[in-house]
Amino acid sequence: MSRTLETLRFPLFGERLIEASAGTGKTYTIAGLYLRLLLGHGPEDEEGRVTAHARPLSVTEILVVTFTEAATAELRGRIRARIHEARLAFLRGQSGDPLLAQLLDEVPDHQQAARLLLAAERQMDEAAVFTIHGFCQRMLKSNAFESGALFETEFLTDDSQLKLQAVSDYWRADFYPAGESLARALRKHWKSPAELLAAIKGWLDNPELEILPPVGDETLFDRHEREMARVAAVKAQWREHLDAIRAQTEGAVSRYTGKNYEGWLEKIGQWAHSDEHGYALPEPLARFARSTLLENLKKGGNAPSLPLFDAIEALVTRPPAIDDLVLQRAAREVHRRMGRAKREAYQLSFSDLLGDLDRALASPLGERLRDRIRATYRVAMIDEFQDTDPQQYRIFRSLYGGQEETALLMIGDPKQAIYGFRGADIFTYIQARRAVSSHYTLGRNWRSSRPLVGAVNALFELARAPFIYDDDIPFLPVEAQGKSKCLTLAGAEAPALCCWWLGQSPTINKGSYQSRMANATAAEIHRLLTLARQGEASIGDTPLRAGDIAVLVRTGSEGRVMQQALSALGIASVYLSNRESVLESTEAREILLILHACLHPSDERALRAALATSLFDLDAKALDAFSRDEKLWEATVQEFSDYRRQWRRVGVLAMLRALLHRRQLAASLLAGPFGERRLTNYLHLAELLEQAAGELDGEYALLRWLAEATRDGGQAEEQVLRLESERKLVQIVTIHKSKGLEYPLVFLPFICSHRESDTPLYHEESRTLLDLTRSAKALEQAERERLAEDLRLLYVALTRGVYATWLGLAPVRSGAGKSSKTDLHKTAIGYLLQRGEEGEAELMAEALAALAREVPGVVVGEPSLARPAPLVDEHGEASAPRVRRFGGRIERDWWVSSYSALSTSGSHHDRGVLATPGFDAEVARERGEEAAPERSIFTFPRGARPGTLLHTLFEEIPFALARDPASHGEVAPRVAALLERDGFDPEWSYVLTAHLAAVLGTELLPGLRLGEVANHQAELEFFLPMGRVTAEGLDAVRKAHDPLSARGKPLGFQSVQGMLKGFIDLVFEWQGRWYVLDYKSNWLGNSPLDYAGAALEQAMLDHHYDLQYQLYTLALHRLLAHRLPDYDPARHLGGVFYLFLRGMPEAGVFHAAPSLALVRALDSLFAGEEAA
Repeated sequence: MSRTLETLRFPLFGERLIEASAGTGKTYTIAGLYLRLLLGHGPEDEEGRVTAHARPLSVTEILVVTFTEAATAELRGRIRARIHEARLAFLRGQSGDPLLAQLLDEVPDHQQAARLLLAAERQMDEAAVFTIHGFCQRMLKSNAFESGALFETEFLTDDSQLKLQAVSDYWRADFYPAGESLARALRKHWKSPAELLAAIKGWLDNPELEILPPVGDETLFDRHEREMARVAAVKAQWREHLDAIRAQTEGAVSRYTGKNYEGWLEKIGQWAHSDEHGYALPEPLARFARSTLLENLKKGGNAPSLPLFDAIEALVTRPPAIDDLVLQRAAREVHRRMGRAKREAYQLSFSDLLGDLDRALASPLGERLRDRIRATYRVAMIDEFQDTDPQQYRIFRSLYGGQEETALLMIGDPKQAIYGFRGADIFTYIQARRAVSSHYTLGRNWRSSRPLVGAVNALFELARAPFIYDDDIPFLPVEAQGKSKCLTLAGAEAPALCCWWLGQSPTINKGSYQSRMANATAAEIHRLLTLARQGEASIGDTPLRAGDIAVLVRTGSEGRVMQQALSALGIASVYLSNRESVLESTEAREILLILHACLHPSDERALRAALATSLFDLDAKALDAFSRDEKLWEATVQEFSDYRRQWRRVGVLAMLRALLHRRQLAASLLAGPFGERRLTNYLHLAELLEQAAGELDGEYALLRWLAEATRDGGQAEEQVLRLESERKLVQIVTIHKSKGLEYPLVFLPFICSHRESDTPLYHEESRTLLDLTRSAKALEQAERERLAEDLRLLYVALTRGVYATWLGLAPVRSGAGKSSKTDLHKTAIGYLLQRGEEGEAELMAEALAALAREVPGVVVGEPSLARPAPLVDEHGEASAPRVRRFGGRIERDWWVSSYSALSTSGSHHDRGVLATPGFDAEVARERGEEAAPERSIFTFPRGARPGTLLHTLFEEIPFALARDPASHGEVAPRVAALLERDGFDPEWSYVLTAHLAAVLGTELLPGLRLGEVANHQAELEFFLPMGRVTAEGLDAVRKAHDPLSARGKPLGFQSVQGMLKGFIDLVFEWQGRWYVLDYKSNWLGNSPLDYAGAALEQAMLDHHYDLQYQLYTLALHRLLAHRLPDYDPARHLGGVFYLFLRGMPEAGVFHAAPSLALVRALDSLFAGEEAA
């Protein structure tokens, strides 16, 4: 049973657990208890028990532990300020603070109290307020004999390179001796040591983790031989008993007939006759397991009797595997190697500090060490206790458990345990809660308005177990102290909780939900700021400001979507949770070009590349002037020569600042979109370059360093993007980073987004388990824990607001299928409102309506999807300038067109976008749905952005490097960086790296593999002049000369003339012939068969890709005619390849060779002549 905590009556000894709900004054309470310990204060409580500690303590005897350096600094500052405030109160004999006023009444000797507090204030720089790692480091160092710690050690803040080296050593020791068959199997799982490190990193960072099933001393070779023997036995029986298999299953089992049945037999037969020793089983094999056959047996049929069916049952129930053995052996061996390497180098990492102190306390000298630590720190207060892990709790329980003469005060809120990804463990908190009998709560919310507190209370009271683990994490409604002010809009008090509901459709996919809610949120913020300018929006008597508004998101990609939506309406914002590296920014890549030009000012290509960067902001006319004006060009060469001399004389930082000033880049950048962000990045990079230059030998070494850094990225603290503005802008922040903070107004636009757990990591009693068999129990428990943490995240998000909160709700559904039921019950907000019940959109709508009826201050409505005009600030500045509306008529008889404009009947408005390199218009029109849990090229996200990313991989990563398996360790991080840059989960890097190699190794023609092509040009841009071309005329030529086009739909564009612009993904030469190649990311299905034969041709026709390759062939024809002196289209034109990437390498390759007659007819048509 929990008791309400009274700061001046709380017992200051023994083990005590304090549960502090959001906004209830946790830090204020810690500071109050700290004052009592300094003063030795402790009157009897209501039951007559003494509450004081044995004696007054100094600041060096009171240990306060928290989890980050920032939190430590804040806590130290708050305690210092409270001590100062209390000392002045004792000197004056009065205080307006109720707690201090009561303390004055209960402490008789004010002068003595003031002296104690003055001594404490002077000693605060020595106060024992530490991070947990800082505490461990001090204890090991100051008790080196008892702890067995080395006297002189180097502390490693980043041990990632050490981990990679240890994994590489293990790789060589265990993988190199493997035979060809085993090596091939291993490389299917991990292409490089870096990939293996990613797989075991969770274990290395969490030594408490147990992997299931456990393995003994079995070798990789023994396991491989045993598993391959199982596979070989089934293969042999299949080959031997094929006739009996047919006799016992065909027609006797439901749906075991026809083409599907023959297809199953064919796939399994290919596998059974193959010599490959692989671990992958053909998908149809499970259909011949005995349980499956019996389940589908026709009524009255004879049960299949072949022993083979039992063997198949055993094989598919426990598929052949070696990854579990490798992971456990690797984790164990890498941990051992790292420990040895650090000991030999006298080094310690963060994890060593905890581990070494934990082991020391459990050693024979542990009791002596415990006595020394308890003698030093009589009281330990653990702030944010809900974020502890088992090892951390074990250390403090070992020190203070069962010790009544000392005190262990554990202060936290289990409802805010949201850092599981960092190793924090809510189950450790639950274990402590069960072990400690004295529980206290802080039950009054001082942060939020009364209606908002009431709304949050009501929401969490809807479910019987709002945090899943009801007995261990109960929800106790808090009282509202109540704010006297409120948000007023147009003279009326605004609702505390506004629930937007997109209920027009039975279900909505995640992409549409995100887009609509981002736009709705931006529009509502626009409305609020507009009202504020009109004097119609205020908090109390203070006008509402942009800095009063926060938008909370889960991920960086959500933050970017939100920032773009705000920017489109002229609303400046700042993303406060950006952990991306500045070395991965556009500015880093452009500064690399600029530095290259500075070192090579006479290299025309290098100098033009630098001038074309967005940092210089030169338009086409200005760039063209360099070609026409020789004096201008010579002056620019001289300017960059001056930069080179300045770089060598005073350093790269001074040179880049001089360039900034001379070219007036600051003003230019600030005038553009996201200007503050870009200028901040430029200056940040200049400082990083100056710092790196001090450790490198010369300008060329610095250039190499930047080239490698932009390729590999970096996550060192000094490389993380800096805050671009200190202005009071709309704040975008992740829920994780918002914890502990408050904002007057809060928007939660994407609160219905969720991601189901696909990692079988779960907890059982005091154990953390990773089940590599992916059992149903493990996955179910992992999903339950995922939902529990999402509920805690929701609690954190809903308790950040002071006056008003907006929620974006919709009947979101992921995946395919015709069901009208939503996925809302899997989300935290849906779990509460629908009480965990699965249902259709109406269920959520009814729950919202009931909430609005029963709870004051809650309203439900549809968000406004209207797009207002961009906001212009009060100084006349506009983030997105408004232009005068044009009312005249533009002649369109001559314009630049593209394949996409000809293949659709789209408006003139679309034409410029469709000619953008890397943009796949057809992919943009696909309706992308959320990916399936298992990562594969089929489940990679769909749509325009994923399509552009796949194109980028083939453009930016050299073919030879990507195809070489030995280089995958280098390729995977580059792929991950591109994924992160474009807002995708970097975990996809392993799928995409492997697929990139597979595509490049696919045989397109006998002897032709793309990865082996040396002579190629990516993103070839072309402009073709064209006379007046009509859809009818173009169709007539295509249908007459191309059999595929003869089956297609007619074109529907209006007549055009002017220029045809386009970008060919790849042009390459092979054996004297030239080919056009285009990458397509279209999703046609989840099987390679969906990307072959008629299905592939239909996709070509559906998107008018036949027109595309005809136009590209014409462009290549004209290019070669100009470039090759002996050009003969019959001899030099090789044809076209369309690579449907999701179907490769098994299928997905479309090849055609447009006839010479077609090429000549198109040439004539576009020249304005009559086609032959």
